[in-house]
Amino acid sequence: MAYPFPRFASAPQTPQHVQGHQDCGVSSTDLYIPPSPHDRDRRKQPLYCSNRAKLLEAMSGGGRHGFEAPFSPVGCQYRWYSTAEICMILERFDAIVFIGDEMLKHVYAAFTMLLRENIAMGSLKQWEMKSSERVACRCDDQIIKAECSKYAVTDNQAVRDHDGGSGHRSPYYCDREWQLKMLDERLVLRTAGISHMYLPISNSPASDDVQNTFKSLVAKDPDSYKPIPVIHSLSLSTSLSWPIATASMDEWITMADSSTRNVPFLWLGPNAAGHLKPPGQILSQGNNALWHYTIEMAKEAHAREYDSLGMYNLTLQAVSWDGSNYGVKVALVQAMMVRRLHPLPWLSIQ
Repeated sequence: MAYPFPRFASAPQTPQHVQGHQDCGVSSTDLYIPPSPHDRDRRKQPLYCSNRAKLLEAMSGGGRHGFEAPFSPVGCQYRWYSTAEICMILERFDAIVFIGDEMLKHVYAAFTMLLRENIAMGSLKQWEMKSSERVACRCDDQIIKAECSKYAVTDNQAVRDHDGGSGHRSPYYCDREWQLKMLDERLVLRTAGISHMYLPISNSPASDDVQNTFKSLVAKDPDSYKPIPVIHSLSLSTSLSWPIATASMDEWITMADSSTRNVPFLWLGPNAAGHLKPPGQILSQGNNALWHYTIEMAKEAHAREYDSLGMYNLTLQAVSWDGSNYGVKVALVQAMMVRRLHPLPWLSIQ
């Protein structure tokens, strides 16, 4: 049975309040196949990844068993958490920052869709859109079409300030009142939610505005013990320039180190090239160039004490509309990989 949307890996449920799963044709089995009891019985090793290194290796080295088949990690499994469970994890951070070019913009868009539980239009500022635009900018079109992506949400404060909960809006799940059963008692938890934002870059150094936004964020509460994780990526906007990528790593590490905050970094490698990649770009941005960039930039990231996560295998047999970018299904898996990997290594996977 294909559930409309995935929740906890061992017991997937069907949250009917998730908007757009039917309209967009997205079911849980498109995104994630939870391990079966048979998998547990026949494995001598733990079914789920037991530490950060194994988890990163499993996600980076996995793949698809057929074109557009669900992605599977290699060696060990990961869990797909419910939104409520993710909210509990995110509360342990002061903020999460996405810094990168177009690929990471799409990952942040899906991150927003998941947190707003709206995969039809959850990445957009619906309150600014005309009714005709809300019809035209649904599902994949919200990130594919330039006339739609101009309404992209780039920080959660905009949603909090303008999303009053009308029929055309969807507040963040973590900002709502939700209930948790614990020790046979019913607890009602209210949370203001953490800050998260996408900062666009296409070169190094970044613009003064982008740098100042980041500096202001990490300077807000210098005595806070909560980390501010950064997801960082840079690839096609620089024509896969190794010097620009490494300069960008150094740039953001230097800014983070100048603060007194705990700022862990996760480097995201580039997507693979789709079959519609224009012939003129095959040599400079084809899969051979992308694979070498993935490997070498992962080495550079590790040398700077970044974690790294490869996107190449995840996208190698996925559908791309232009040979470089992918739709909502891929972006949702990428966003969950980031949410699964980035918060937890410092909290529950040692």
